[in-house]
Parts: sequence; structure tokens; C-alpha cells
Amino acid sequence: MAEATPHPLALPSGLLELCALLGPSRDSLRGPELVAQKKGASSLSALDPEVLSIFVPPFVSKEDTQLAGTSCALSKTRRRSFRKKREKPKTEPWKGPPLEDVSVPNGVDLLALPQLCFPGGVCVASEPKEDSVHFLVLTDVCGNRTYGVVAQYYRPLHDESCFYNGKMHWEPFRPPGGAAGCFVPFAVCVVSRFPYYNALKDCLSCLLIHLKLCKDFEVDNHIKDFAAKLSLIPSPPPGPLHLVFNMKPLQIVFPSRADPESPVVDLDLHLPLLCFRPEQVLQILTCLLTEQRIVFFSSSWALLALVAQCFLAYLHPLQWQHTFVPILSGQMLDFVMAPTSFLMGCHLDHFQEVSKEADGLILINIDNGSVTYSNDEDIDVPDIPLLAAQTFIQRVQSLQLHHELDLAHLGASTDLNEGRARRRAWQQGLNCQLQQVALQLLVSIFREVKNHLNYEHRVFNSEEFLKTRAPGDQQFYKQVLDTYMFHSFLKARLSRRMDAFAQMDLDTQSDEDRLSRMLPSPRRPTIEKMASRNSPSLHVTHRRMVVSMPNLRDIAAPELPARNSSLRKMDSEGSRSSSTGHQKQIDPETFKDFYNCWKEAEAEAQEVSLPSSVMEHLDKNECVYKLSSSVKTNRGVGKIAMTQKRLFLLTEGRPGYVEISTFRDIEEVRSTTVAFLLLRIPTLKIKTASKKEVFEANLKTECDVWHLMVKEMWAGKKLADDHKDPQYIQQALTHVLLMDAVVGTLQSPGAIYAASKLSYFDKMRNEMPTAVPKTTSETLKHKINPSAGETLPHAVDVLLYTPGHLDPAEKVEDAHPKLWCALSEGKVIVFDASSWTIHQHCFRVGTSKLNCMAMVEQSQVWVGSEDSVVYIINVHSMSCNKQLTDHRSGVTGLAVQSGAPSKVYSCSVDGTVLAWNVSSLRVTSRLQLPGGGLSSIRLHDGCLWCCTGSGIVVVTTGGSLRQELKVEENSKDASTSFLGFQLLPEQEQLWAACAGLDGVYIWSLRDLARPPQRVHLQDCAEVSCMIRVKKQIWVGGTGRSQGKYKGKIYVIDAQRKTVEKELVAHTDAVKTLCSAEDRYVLSGSGSGEGKIAIWKVE
Repeated sequence: MAEATPHPLALPSGLLELCALLGPSRDSLRGPELVAQKKGASSLSALDPEVLSIFVPPFVSKEDTQLAGTSCALSKTRRRSFRKKREKPKTEPWKGPPLEDVSVPNGVDLLALPQLCFPGGVCVASEPKEDSVHFLVLTDVCGNRTYGVVAQYYRPLHDESCFYNGKMHWEPFRPPGGAAGCFVPFAVCVVSRFPYYNALKDCLSCLLIHLKLCKDFEVDNHIKDFAAKLSLIPSPPPGPLHLVFNMKPLQIVFPSRADPESPVVDLDLHLPLLCFRPEQVLQILTCLLTEQRIVFFSSSWALLALVAQCFLAYLHPLQWQHTFVPILSGQMLDFVMAPTSFLMGCHLDHFQEVSKEADGLILINIDNGSVTYSNDEDIDVPDIPLLAAQTFIQRVQSLQLHHELDLAHLGASTDLNEGRARRRAWQQGLNCQLQQVALQLLVSIFREVKNHLNYEHRVFNSEEFLKTRAPGDQQFYKQVLDTYMFHSFLKARLSRRMDAFAQMDLDTQSDEDRLSRMLPSPRRPTIEKMASRNSPSLHVTHRRMVVSMPNLRDIAAPELPARNSSLRKMDSEGSRSSSTGHQKQIDPETFKDFYNCWKEAEAEAQEVSLPSSVMEHLDKNECVYKLSSSVKTNRGVGKIAMTQKRLFLLTEGRPGYVEISTFRDIEEVRSTTVAFLLLRIPTLKIKTASKKEVFEANLKTECDVWHLMVKEMWAGKKLADDHKDPQYIQQALTHVLLMDAVVGTLQSPGAIYAASKLSYFDKMRNEMPTAVPKTTSETLKHKINPSAGETLPHAVDVLLYTPGHLDPAEKVEDAHPKLWCALSEGKVIVFDASSWTIHQHCFRVGTSKLNCMAMVEQSQVWVGSEDSVVYIINVHSMSCNKQLTDHRSGVTGLAVQSGAPSKVYSCSVDGTVLAWNVSSLRVTSRLQLPGGGLSSIRLHDGCLWCCTGSGIVVVTTGGSLRQELKVEENSKDASTSFLGFQLLPEQEQLWAACAGLDGVYIWSLRDLARPPQRVHLQDCAEVSCMIRVKKQIWVGGTGRSQGKYKGKIYVIDAQRKTVEKELVAHTDAVKTLCSAEDRYVLSGSGSGEGKIAIWKVE
């Protein structure tokens, strides 16, 4: 690539954060130190280092800054100002430009930087010393890390001048006999957001060549040009391509990351293996995993950071979240007294004092490869699990760690960059191997953590996990499980993050683990998809078809077992059934057979096509999930097929379809035997309501598993019908497919016992008969789950039904009626109310709770939010393109006034009522009710009826008070407040619900002062919402049913003022109600269930 050149208007790329020149202060170079140096003093006091110059991108002139003010402002948003120090010479007043401010990244501590760049102090040398490089890790208050590379070099202090901030200053001072033998140390520090240790080291090495040859006053210009070049280098994007550029005489390579989740690795990861035996590497990794207080020691400042960084790279994707200071100067040694976990580095000279003064430390000597403990008997560092340790040691010992051995067969390279490229390629290959070995170690240690995760409730069963660990490993896991590192690891696992650990686990997992990941596989082809194929002849179906798991990630049924719990049951129960019932684990061979059986069936199933004469009998969305082998039945010979809806016989010979039964129609399922010659043949008998003749099939060895599967599907269908919730049938399919896999694998009498443990719904039906009240079952039409696909259900806060209408600009499906559902955090989902399927997947309007919705002019839906904004959604584009922000508190109610021009009234909790012109979206009038607490408004007879909690206030649209109903005048309980109300103008009634009261109160509109009538709601604990439907009042809340509190709906006859129906609606409280053209009522439940129920209105 061409050499990078600076561009004055280029935006900072982000790779270079800062470049600084550091060295001793000018005053210290005039003092007695030089005299002592000349006299050969054996001990010199260290000079005080300071920041001499700072160079921060973007590198623009003052004129350029005016032209590119916007881009520069963006780059300074997270920086602070630093005034560059310029010291004028004594003999001449300063005539240069005014002192300038330099923006410095927040993550760089300029006070500590000189100490870190000169951790051993600054001493003038009598002869030039070799250049040296070391590395820094800087952490800001937010925990963000930046990385520094420091190059130290020595320059002679000339007699006639010294340099400072790029200016030559003539000095009258001359050391006795000349100071030509005095060499002063300086340092150039480059700070980047990425740990490009080797690349930046190479860059600085190229810079030092120029700094040694240039004159003193040219140093700043060289460094500035160098920094400008680095500022133009972009961070290479993840992938296989590295960034290469020339910086004479070297070709510099900035390696890319393998993927966005991987860290940048630009150092020699095998360094720890050259310093420590593999056993000690494991010991150090254990200290890191248990978050001990760790201090590295070395006589080389460079090795401190590199070795520590290597160990942290071994832990990826686990992250060290505590203090990390790989280099401590002499002034920073008190850091090791910190009581919390840390990872630090000290010079070997301080080893003895640190070990004596501080207790509870892990002392790691890089130079001699030792790991010791400071004076503390309480330190207990456990051993890493034995099997994982042995495997790691074997893998490390097989690595080729010496580049010379790799070069032995090659000729000498005559080109510098060619030799460096060869070394780099070898190092990258070794780094990849080491990362794999370290990652395999972590996977070996933590692989079985996932078996004890409850994804639905986002918890980890640590006690059960520890019980499965070997006795010798218990102490290790007990300590690791209490660390921040492990807690972050758990969060990633519970979030199903596909990081390096998860990918390695997937690539190296056992058959047992592979099975658990296999279950949420894609759905089988539907009948409609099969019909689109070119159907081959029926003889193709001679293959046995076992259908994959349906994709159940969209299913969230709180009353069911946790997701994948059926698999865990199968694992444990299947293992016990395969022998005498005492076996605790399934042997690897069993799981290998399990997996192979499943995959073979998957492959065969993909090739199966049903005849067109069969498909015409099935619904378009039906899938065949199970086919038996060919069996004799009392309705012919063929294969029994099972879909999510029915059983049918796929006859052999001439392809045909024979209906056996839908699951809803089944009355009895029995497994028995029939006599045939001297044999007793296992037979499945199914009695249906629609046919007098019992279906019989000689399923023989398949009879027991089909008996279990049919009963489970039958029970699932009954539960789905009783609760009007199709998710039960989907979950039953999960159980059935697991049964089939277990039996197909074990092929033993114990297999049926294991499969029977998966008959969850069948057991539920037998042991706990469904107790859905008859009235509830008859009134309930359907249930839908707007939280499908979410980890946890969300509360349904608001529901809005909008009728369908045909607009020439709309698609036909867009003209259907719609149900708008507001969930938590501003989420809105739209259902097609003609089919109760999702019309528009989740989109957001703000991030706060939504309180109300209203349809305006058939083209808009207005949504009031807790964040005080009214969001306007275009019903055609399903997007929020307008917002009304005049409210100052949460918007709690909306009322639409028809007419020309149409108006919308909105209210907020602070008592503000705004009238909006729909066309102009401007506020036409404003009302302010005293007291606040305004929860809803309604328009009636030209007035606004406002529920304020403490009362119901009637005002004209102009703001004049008409009537007021105060709650304290009608209740003895001072804490009681109005929750909501409904108006029945034709009966001149006001219906209201009050907090904490188990009834509904009715006032006469003729005289609100008259005491109200009361309708008692039996077993009601709390009322949360109410609506009027025809001549009924539907009241939603919480009540006791069968000894438990559940979401209940009370249907009250408004004329007779009696409760007609008491509906057990949800497992959690009823949060909202809405009417669908007075034909249906829709109820939304709290976050404990998160479902919507559709009720028919009589």
C-alpha cells in the first residue's frame, strides 16, 4: 500500500487518541544533577518527568477549524481541554502565537502519564543507552480501556541549546568542562483505543530513527507529522483483511479481528508459555478466574503488560472486570494494598517489599517463572478441574513455540520486510492455536453450565450445578461461581449470545448437547408448500418420516414447564429407564445414537411429498409430524400420519386418504392386544365421537409410543380448546417429538418408561382435571400472545380496536379491522382482527409505558405515553411520523370529537387538558384542572367529564365548571380514589369504580349528590378497568378463583344492575378492556401472563 499522508480536513479515524512527548523538565536539566553526573556521582536523584508536547487529532489549522467546525465538534464531545505548556527563555520575551488549548481524551490521565512512561524514573546517563519500549493500559472512570505504547530514547544535551516544545532556546548556562557526555531520556507515547502493541511499536521504532538524527528544535515537527499519519489510519474492519502501510524503513501491519466480537490480538500470545510451565499457566488462570489479588513482577517493564495481556486474552470471551494496572511505578506501589480484586505489575526490584507489606497477594515472578503467595494463610487457590487441566497441558505441549525450528529448513532472508512477514505469519498461526487451546479449556470447564439455566426466568441453578461436579472440583467451582466474571458470563449465556464460547461449545459439543440445540429447528414444510412441489409418485413415501421439532420459540405459555424442560426430563428419565432405574447419566453412545437417528429421520423427511389427493383433505397450514411404518388397520393397510390437527391413514397401493379422527373428536385411546394365530399383537384402538366403529391398528412394536403420542396430542388439544389457546397444541407437539426420539434411540422396554415421563399434558388431564368454569369456556373465543418470541411476557397496557374500511390506496389485507396492542417500553403490535394473526410486528413509540390510544379520522392512531408525548401513527405506513410534545406530564387520556374540523382532547396526569386541531396539529384551547391526578376524560353533551382520582369533574370545552363529584363525600375511606367511570346517557347513569373497593357504584346524572347504588362483585380483590358494551358494563380486575388470585371479568346488566357473568379471564390481573364493534370484548393481562383474550358479547 502507498505511504499514508496527512490530510488537514480528514476526520479522526479513532485509531489514534493521543501522541505525547515526555521528558525531564527544563529546570531540572539546569540543576546540580548534571554537575554530579560530570563528577561521576554513583547515585543520582531521579529527575521529574512531565508532558512536554501533546498531539491530538484532528490536525487542523485555525482557518480549517472554522471551515470544519462541525466535524471537529464531534470529535471533542468526549474530550477535555489541556493547555499546552510553553516556557519562554529568560533572555527573550515570548513573541509567538498565544498559548493554545489541546483537547485531550478523557481516558488519559495526564498527571499519571509521566510516571507510567518513566516507571523507573528519569536519570541522565553518561553514555547513550539502547532504546526501549514498554506498554500501558489506561482505564477511565467508566471502565473503558485505552492502550499505550511508550518508546524511550536518549539524546545528548548540547552545550549551546536545548529543545523544548519545538523551539530552540539559547542558554547562557554551560556545564563545567562541557556536557557532551550527558544523555537525557525522553519518551514518545502513543495512545490508541485498540491494543495494537506490535504495530505501534514498529511505528515508534521508525520514528526514533528520525528523532535521533534531527536537530533539537525539529523534534516536535517530526512527532506531529508522525501523529498526523497515524490519525489517518483507520481501524481495520473485522474479517480476513489486514491493514498494511509503509513507514520507512518498515512495512507496518495492523491485524484485523476475526469477527466483531473478537478482541484485537497484536502481540505474541506464547510469551507466558516461554516464562511458565503449563501447570503454572493453569495456576495463574485459576487465580484470574477466582478473581484473586494478583501482582506480576519482572525486571522488564515490557513483559509486565504483555504477559498480563496474554493471560486476559486466554480468558476471552470472559472479561476481567476489576482493576487492571499492568505497570506500577515506584510512586504507585501503594495500589497493591487495595482490598478488592486487581491485576497489577511491578518491577522485580520491589518484590521483597511488596511480599512483606501486603497480605493476600498472588505474586507471579515472570523472570524465574514462579507463583507464590504473600504472608496470608487464608489464601486458598483451588486447582483447575483435573480433566480440563490434563487436556490443556497435552495440547500446549504439542505446540511449536520456537520460530527458529520453523526456519531451520529455509534459506536466510535477504529482505527485511520479507523476514518480518514470515515471522508474522508464523506468529499469527501460533496465536490462533493458542486461542483455540485456551477457549477449549474454558469450554471444558463451563460447558455444563447451560444444563442448569432456566432461560424463561433467567436464573442459574448453582446448587444443582455444584452437585454434578466432582468432589475435587467443588472448591474451584464454588469460588468461580461467586465472581463478577462468571456472573457476566451467565448473562451472556442466558441471553443466548453467540460469542466465541458458544461457537466453540457448538463445534465441540457432545451428542447430548447437540441434541438440545437441535430441538428448535425449522418447521416442517406445510401442506401448501408441498403442493407447490412437483409431486412424485406415492412410492417415495416408503421412507420412514420423522418430522423435526416445530419452531416453538414464539410460544410463551407461563403455565407450561420452562422452555426445553421436556428435553431435560427426557435426559434424566430416559437414562434411568435404560437400565434398572438408578443410572444417573446417559452414556455417550446412547446420545450418539439418539442424534444419528434424529438426523437421518430429518434427511428422509425433507424428501417426502404427499400426494395431491391427500393434500386436498388437509388444511393449508397442516404439517405431517409423524408417519408410522406400514401397518394393518381395520380400514386398510397403510401408514398412520399425524399432523397438529388430526390422524389419518395414508393407504398403500393406490394412494388414498382415510380419516381416522381429529384430536378434538377423540373419546378414548387404548393400547391392547389382539390374537392372531398363536400371537398376541399389540394394537392401538381409538374411539371417536363421530364414528361408531372403533379404529384399530396393529402397530406392534410401535404401539406403545403411538399410544403415548396420541394421548398427549389429545390432551393438548383439549387444553387448547378449554383455554382457547393454540399454544397448548404446539407444546404437545414438542413432547410428542421428544417421545419419538427417545423410543427410536433406546429401543428397549425402558424407552417407553422414559417417553411416558414426557406425557405432561396427559398427566395434567388425569391428575388435575381442567377446571375452566363453564361460563368462561363458553364466552371465551380465542387467546393470542403478543409477547411471542420474547424471553418474558409483557403486560398488555392498552388495547384499541379499529374497524376495517376499504381505501383505494390500501392493500386488501390492510383494509381488515385491526387490534392495536400496547406493551411495555413503548412497544406496539398490530393484529389483523379478522384472523387474529400479526399484521405488523413490534415497533416502538418512545420507550415509556403507553397509557391510551384513539383512532382519529380513520388514518391515524394517537397514542398517549408516560413520557408526556402524544405519538401519531400512520395506519397505512405503520410508522410514527409525528409527535405532539405540549404536555409536561404523562398523557393519560384521549377523547375524539367528530365534526368539521375534528378535534382531539388529550389530558395529562398534572390536570392539563389540551384541545387539538387534527388538521393543523395545533393546540386550540387549554384547560387546567386543580389538584392533578387526571386519569381519563370523556366527551358527553358538549362537556368534558374528567376523572381526577379525588373526583369526577364536569367542565365545558371552554373551561367552565358544571358539576363535580367528590369521592370523599361518598366513601368513608379517605384513601379511596376513582379508578375510572362510564356514562350511560340513555339511562342517565354514571358508573364508577373506586380503588380498594369490591364493587361498582352508580350515580344518577340528574343528581350527582344523591347517594350511589352499589353492585357488589363477589370475590373481587381489585378493579382495574371497565367499559360499556351494549347494555352491559364489563369490569376487569383481580379476584379469587379456586383458591388463587386470577384476572377476572365481571359482566353486569346495566338495567337490572346485577352480575350476569363472572369470567376467569387470565392467570394475571386484567389490565385493559376494549370493545370490537360491540360483538367482542378483548382483555389484556398483566406481565404474569401477557396474553389477550377475545370474548363474545351476548
